[in-house]
Amino acid sequence: MSSNTQNKEKIRARLHTTISNETENILIKYSKLKDKNGNKIYGNKSKVVEKALELLDKYHHPEREEEQAIWNRSKNELKMLLVGKPIFLAFILGDFKKVFENNITVDLIEWYTKKGIERLSINEVLIAIKDLWIAGNYFYDIKIEKGNKGTYIMILYHEFQDKEYSEFWGRYFNFFLSSQKSCNIEYFIRTSFLRLVITPSDNYNFSQNIGNYRVGKDRYKINEAIEVW
Repeated sequence: MSSNTQNKEKIRARLHTTISNETENILIKYSKLKDKNGNKIYGNKSKVVEKALELLDKYHHPEREEEQAIWNRSKNELKMLLVGKPIFLAFILGDFKKVFENNITVDLIEWYTKKGIERLSINEVLIAIKDLWIAGNYFYDIKIEKGNKGTYIMILYHEFQDKEYSEFWGRYFNFFLSSQKSCNIEYFIRTSFLRLVITPSDNYNFSQNIGNYRVGKDRYKINEAIEVW
């Protein structure tokens, strides 16, 4: 390392100011913060102040951030959605049937779990859906409960306040789970959430019955429902 570089690194500006007791307590807390190996993460108060100012500068100048940081902020602050290319193209072309036929859910789950879809249990598939669809900002919370005789109940909560949004994802997961994991599916839609009742069946024949969905008291075949799009 050159002497010029060393001199630049040694130059430190002095900062004389006062802060509240609450702020000082926060400063002390993070200056003592340790990682899992017991080493201090920042080391001293000066490093904490520098890190805080660095984050503040990035907050007010998002154009300087890396792509991942930009996505994290746009997701949390602007409620942006992470949309796969097949779904996006289907939407702009107005061909919603392609959303079901060309969806990349299998690829997405296999990428996330590092396993082939045939090696995953239904429970593992549902957990992967929960993690990925929350990360994509489609739902803010997803609960999975195991019922009697291997039945799963999955409740997906969203902020769209629209039954059509719930219905779309009901059809989408119905089609996917029926075809990929041989399940009987019923779903119930509400303005702010979707409830799936998933019943595994070893004897389920997808070619004969592609699955049912229920909206209120009415039940339809999903292959008939797709034609509605």
